[in-house]
Amino acid sequence: MNSFVADIRYALRSMRGSPGFTTVAIAALALGIGANTAIFTVINSVMLAPLPYPEPNRLMRLTRQYPNGTGDSTSIPKYMAWRQNEVFSAMALYDFGPLNMNFGSGDRPQPVKAMHASRRFFAVFGVQPVLGRSFTEAEDLPGGPEAAVISDGIWRNLMNADPHAVGRVILLNKRPYTVVGVMPRGFHADPPTQIWLPLQADPASTNQGHYLLAAARLKPGATLAQARAEMKVAGARFRQLNPQWMDKSESVTVLPMKDAMVADVRTALLVLFGAVGFVLLIACANVANLLLARAAVRQKELAIRTAIGASYGRMVRQLLTESLLLAAAGGVAGFVLGAFGVRALLAMAPGNIPRLTYQFGAHQALPLLDWRMAAFTIGIALLTGLLFGLFPALHLGNPDLSSSLKEGGRSSGGQLRARARSALVVAEVALALVLLTGATLLIRTFAGLHSVNPGFNAKNVLTLETSLAGGGYDTTARTANFVPGGPARRNSTRHRCRGRMHHPAPQRR
Repeated sequence: MNSFVADIRYALRSMRGSPGFTTVAIAALALGIGANTAIFTVINSVMLAPLPYPEPNRLMRLTRQYPNGTGDSTSIPKYMAWRQNEVFSAMALYDFGPLNMNFGSGDRPQPVKAMHASRRFFAVFGVQPVLGRSFTEAEDLPGGPEAAVISDGIWRNLMNADPHAVGRVILLNKRPYTVVGVMPRGFHADPPTQIWLPLQADPASTNQGHYLLAAARLKPGATLAQARAEMKVAGARFRQLNPQWMDKSESVTVLPMKDAMVADVRTALLVLFGAVGFVLLIACANVANLLLARAAVRQKELAIRTAIGASYGRMVRQLLTESLLLAAAGGVAGFVLGAFGVRALLAMAPGNIPRLTYQFGAHQALPLLDWRMAAFTIGIALLTGLLFGLFPALHLGNPDLSSSLKEGGRSSGGQLRARARSALVVAEVALALVLLTGATLLIRTFAGLHSVNPGFNAKNVLTLETSLAGGGYDTTARTANFVPGGPARRNSTRHRCRGRMHHPAPQRR
């Protein structure tokens, strides 16, 4: 123990004696570790951290499966057929879209994010309102009472945390809804939701529109493999009974909810993580080169220590101690840089990254005290210290005493160090070329996609999404009248404007 403390003290004196080398080495390591810390923080929050629901491993998404991929959405008749199973304790059907909310006819409406969900939605996600209740079976049937469950944010910010909020009437798209429940603070739906309304899907519906999502919770003891096998049988049975509604290549599969949420961004995040990993390797090669170059100055010092009795193992341990201290300092600085880097990533990130941009604002760092984050930072600092420190330590720990103690003497050790530096330079260039090639391919792909001929003149063409919900748009004719100018105007503009229309639950038959 005493010798280890002595090694640390000696390493600190050595680092203080070469402030330029120490500063450059720590800065290089901080950049590499900081970039990896920032990206891993995002990966941890999006891909690794469990979903914020009770027993998240039992939470599943039911999807359509084809030979070339899956389709997330489903129809009401298919969902009604899927409900006949022995593997799920609860199943729910839902969709989402914006609505306008106010508390009276004279109040200014405010846009809110709404979700239409079937009665068992909250049971699937393992949460219940802290005030009031969830939907009843009668409220979830066509023509049932207009009920609403509100989020904690709506309750606190727009209702001033009114303890008597349950029973109040709010207007959603000019239609009255009675508040029947308030969700607990910290409950995050995906996508972000402020108000839940009963879906009121008709069990006898023949509407084969695939615009709804299906979620389910596995029964205790049921496995993913059992659920997939049973849903595959259910899909085959539905196709046999309704061949006109289900393609021959179509089947049903079950995905863990977390995997379904992040499927579209997983590859991009892993590629980005690999790229910053190469940056860290380049930083390690740079610091190893600096250590080998610094050996020319320390050559006589190391030879004297060996001459007075220091063993090869002790010399290697001393040099590794210096490397690990540099890595620790670089890790601390990288951790700070990573925290700021996460803020920058959130500010630049598109708004559709699941589990990220809806949970954390653009000016709020992701939580860095997660055990995965702490383990990653400590592990990468130790690994970095070994990567750039072990190679120089093995070369410098056994100097040639006879030539090293002579002024101006040339030694085979110096030639070995020169060859080692050359090898590190080659490694740096190779890693840089890998990064450059990858970046070039990505830029080329982007340019190729940008130059694809869409088949029409895209100049001055805009796309938009609009919500046509409420009693004013409950028929096709009323929806068509939304575009001013009549049918002639609509025919002239239909190729220049696209709209996504959300309808309220009573229209979902």
